[in-house]
Amino acid sequence: MPAPVVVPIDSPPPPQPCAAVAGPVRMPPPTSGGINEPQECPYCRRTFSCYYSLKRHFQDKHEQSDTLYVCEFCHRRYRTKNSLTTHKSLQHRGSSGMLKRLLKTTAIKSVLSASAASSPTHQQPPPRLQ
Repeated sequence: MPAPVVVPIDSPPPPQPCAAVAGPVRMPPPTSGGINEPQECPYCRRTFSCYYSLKRHFQDKHEQSDTLYVCEFCHRRYRTKNSLTTHKSLQHRGSSGMLKRLLKTTAIKSVLSASAASSPTHQQPPPRLQ
């Protein structure tokens, strides 16, 4: 049987995970040690090397947002910009430039073919000047 956790009566209860928190969840300020010192998440008690890491964790795990970030290559949706950036660096590494060019040329070709199909007469482009 595990030993019970003893909490002094005069200490405030620890914050609950974000699912149990009523109302908006706020990003905690940095601890008194400064932004480059280890930081603890007050919602899940994970420790991070610096305030920036805590902030990224907070945005990924605890912050509520209606915004979705969509990958332009595979159309997967993510709740945070950081998650999308991580996905693209892992899943589309090295091919992003090629994929972007391919998507751009495909989009241009589809626009040109759609406009050519909708116009009643097809005009020749003006002659090149040399």
